Amino acid sequence: MLPSPYTPGETPTVLVGREEQLERARADLSMMATYGRFLGRVQVDIGSRGVGKTSLLKAVRDAAAQSGAVVVWVTARGDESLVAGLTHGLLRALEGLGVDVGPRTPLRERFQSVSLELGALGASAGVEVDVQPRRTPGSGAASTAFAELVSAAAIAARERGSAGVALLVDEVQAAPREDLRTLAYAWQELQQSTPEPPAVVFAVGLPNAPDVLTAAVTFSERFAFRTLQRLSAVDAAEVLEGPARAHRVTWEPELAAEVVRIADGYPYFLQLYADALWRVVGPDEGAVLPLDALDRARPLVADELDTMFRARWSKAAPGERRLLVALAELTDDRESPVRRGAIADRMGVTSNDLSEPRRSLLDKGLVEAADRGTLRFTVPGFAAFVRAESAG
Repeated sequence: MLPSPYTPGETPTVLVGREEQLERARADLSMMATYGRFLGRVQVDIGSRGVGKTSLLKAVRDAAAQSGAVVVWVTARGDESLVAGLTHGLLRALEGLGVDVGPRTPLRERFQSVSLELGALGASAGVEVDVQPRRTPGSGAASTAFAELVSAAAIAARERGSAGVALLVDEVQAAPREDLRTLAYAWQELQQSTPEPPAVVFAVGLPNAPDVLTAAVTFSERFAFRTLQRLSAVDAAEVLEGPARAHRVTWEPELAAEVVRIADGYPYFLQLYADALWRVVGPDEGAVLPLDALDRARPLVADELDTMFRARWSKAAPGERRLLVALAELTDDRESPVRRGAIADRMGVTSNDLSEPRRSLLDKGLVEAADRGTLRFTVPGFAAFVRAESAG
């Protein structure tokens, strides 16, 4: 039996359907590598959980490394400073490149300056700080210190033969607001830097990331938001068939078509069904995955989905669950978006009454605004689970 080439919940062996996003990132990296350019707009790809945001960012990371850039990756968290993480990452990356960041060097002074502004950064970044922090992230001094650090680091990396500095942020919406403000204002200040620092930021986040970032800063032109949609039927089929092809295994056309239909373009479901089918068939090279294997794979998938759906349901407060139930009852077999007014009517409240639970459910990633004034579940099949749960 060949090992499964499918990776539900992990980075796929073949990234499909994100060529446009990757090409845009490669173009920015090429500008930085070739001309030493500073890329002033922070690229933020947004989407619900399971659509492949982190997988895309990892592909961008690989492209940045191939371009010769110094790469710093941080997964944002609400209880940790994003700017501290980026600064720590820059220190380690420059040391790995052979840049001198020892005591009394200009770069160490830049790190010291950021440390003083952030306070808690000193220990994690290996910078001795024996004074109290003077300001907080998001202050003018903090953004200036961080901008000066990025500029000095990027120029030092370039002098060592690197293309520049690429900062990558996963789960950007989870970062403390002060850190988002620091990053945004630092990137604004760097627009005016001379010489121009070769640096770029790529980020990914949940659909509420634009609202979080807009609340953090009064301007939004530093960020370019683009939504990752579910995959087309053609791309979904390639997600299934591409990894199998590498092992000289093929899919029976009817089976591939049915899994594409069930998954509804949701990358995680494609990986989940494909992995389950591979395990129940246990193919050797040259084998064909048959249609009748789907019935044997369904129980494996059902167990995984039940765990996933219950975890999502447990996140919802009682008032939020009432909205979820109303949305589920109004969701058709195609899982089309439902008008907000129709949900309010179903609940016997006004549309304004939905604002708070709607915002909370968007922040938790349980629902998404498919079109203006509409909602739908972020995960296919969750409507049926909610209906069954509320009935029981």
